[in-house]
Amino acid sequence: MVFIIALFLSQSAHAIGLDQAVQSSLQKNEVVGQSKEQVVQVEELKKQATGSVLPTIALEGSYLIQPEVSDPIAAEFFPDRQTTANVSLNQPLFRGLREFAAIRRQNSLVAAQKQTFMVEVMALYQKVADSYMEVLSLEQDIRNIEAQRGIYQDRVKDLQARSRRGESSGNEAFQAQSTSAALDAEFQIQSGKLKTARENFAFLTGLPVDTKLDDVPENVVMTLQPLSDYLAKVEDRPDVKVKKQQTEASNEEVSFAKGAHWPTLDLTANYYLIRPEGFTEDLKWDVLLKMKLPLYEGGTTQSKVREAASKRAGADLALNEARRKAEAEIKSLHESLRLRADQIKYLKLSAELAEKNYKFLLRDSRRGLARSTDVQVGLTEYRGQKRAYDAARYQAQLERIRLDLASANIPSILTKELE
Repeated sequence: MVFIIALFLSQSAHAIGLDQAVQSSLQKNEVVGQSKEQVVQVEELKKQATGSVLPTIALEGSYLIQPEVSDPIAAEFFPDRQTTANVSLNQPLFRGLREFAAIRRQNSLVAAQKQTFMVEVMALYQKVADSYMEVLSLEQDIRNIEAQRGIYQDRVKDLQARSRRGESSGNEAFQAQSTSAALDAEFQIQSGKLKTARENFAFLTGLPVDTKLDDVPENVVMTLQPLSDYLAKVEDRPDVKVKKQQTEASNEEVSFAKGAHWPTLDLTANYYLIRPEGFTEDLKWDVLLKMKLPLYEGGTTQSKVREAASKRAGADLALNEARRKAEAEIKSLHESLRLRADQIKYLKLSAELAEKNYKFLLRDSRRGLARSTDVQVGLTEYRGQKRAYDAARYQAQLERIRLDLASANIPSILTKELE
């Protein structure tokens, strides 16, 4: 009780919306931060793959001491002290096109990791939205309970006064008091749930536990597009894009493995700044062109090709599975939201009629035209319908968010994270 009163009194006048809560969460969430670092890591691997086709230049130096040879002619070739300093250049010329397959593979893996990051960000958005709506729903439920407590308190006073005047039996007042006490107990339970929900929201977002949240307007129109419009966006979902990019990477993995059957050709050039004394002293440079043709490697190369082909087949299956799951999720959410819209309409009507009914019963009871038990039943029915209506409203907002995310209608606050 104290927590709830303090919460409503201490909330600042400025309320935050869902996007602001998500923005705060994005800045503090460790999982999102780790996923962003993984994007950096695969981008660096791409740079490393690109660097493999570029030349390498190095400054080399050596000093060798060995026993002096007795043959003077051999000594010209192999002096006992040899100092060498040179600039070396190495350029891969041909690797069976494996180097370019590796670059394309890394491009696909970079794209896949970026989409994986978006999947993590969307999951966080969903978690924050769940927590946000839970807090709003519980706060509304507590407001409903408080309003109903006020009704029952007035009802108890009225029945006690009627009992003193001999207009009704004493047990009617006791019955109303019992229901009022039950509402007090329910208020405490819901207050505890709200405190827990608030703490969870603060953990997710890093915002103060008493942060005021923008409420959802009650009369929001739930516009729902045809199912085909949502299904048409399956290929735009980040999780499907991840599988597509992983499939592309698997294709390049096959090309990379097949490239090992081809010969390799490398160019090495040296420019000597210092050479050992002797016949080679005046030779300032040399160039080496080296080719290697694999003839037999115990079948390992072909085995790697088959392994890569199997991985590609697995990636294709994973892509098909992701598409089917996405379609099933969209269909389920679309149908749920469609039914939810009808449910809200009827619950609202039911709550309005229940409110009118209990007011008529209350008026008739004061005139002696209705029994106290009828009023009690009417109040209970109104209480249940009003709370069910409000709970359905917030649940509908959550289902709307889930459907939007499932159909790749990604909020701009999330897409900015990849820029």
